[in-house]
Amino acid sequence: MTFLHNWGARLFITGLMLCLTACGPKKIPYSQSTDMPEPNEAAIAHYNWGTEYAEQGDFGQAIMELTLAIHNEPGWAMPFFTLGVVYGNQGELGKAIQAWERATQLDTDFAKAHYNLAVAYSLQADRALSIASLREAIRVNKAALSSAQAEPAFDKIRNTPEYQQLLQAAEANP
Repeated sequence: MTFLHNWGARLFITGLMLCLTACGPKKIPYSQSTDMPEPNEAAIAHYNWGTEYAEQGDFGQAIMELTLAIHNEPGWAMPFFTLGVVYGNQGELGKAIQAWERATQLDTDFAKAHYNLAVAYSLQADRALSIASLREAIRVNKAALSSAQAEPAFDKIRNTPEYQQLLQAAEANP
């Protein structure tokens, strides 16, 4: 029974990781929206190992590898984003927020990082920062609006005037 419980938990975490990081057998972009050169080979290797460890549920090893990827290529937003996902899966929202903030500094049009920040800030009951991050996510990718409307983390802010104004502005500017 323990085996099935552990297997189920790992399957859930792997699915969550794949959903949030959108990792797959595709070329790893330097960022989400720029044509900057590819990261160096060492950074790519550490990033790939980090995502593999994260998918296996070995978060400590994933953090180490992602940190090495960042050390080798400090201007690459993807390891910061994925590091935030790992911290978020561990329930360490403060560290996740720091990583996603850095990812958005490196790539201001990184919609997924802005969206994850909005979710994290909402979970921390920081309405102003949640709305600001969600506004940025929607600015970059209009699909964030439909995701936000179904996201349970926004239940805390959904009925606020600020959230309603954000929805109206987003719907007015398709």
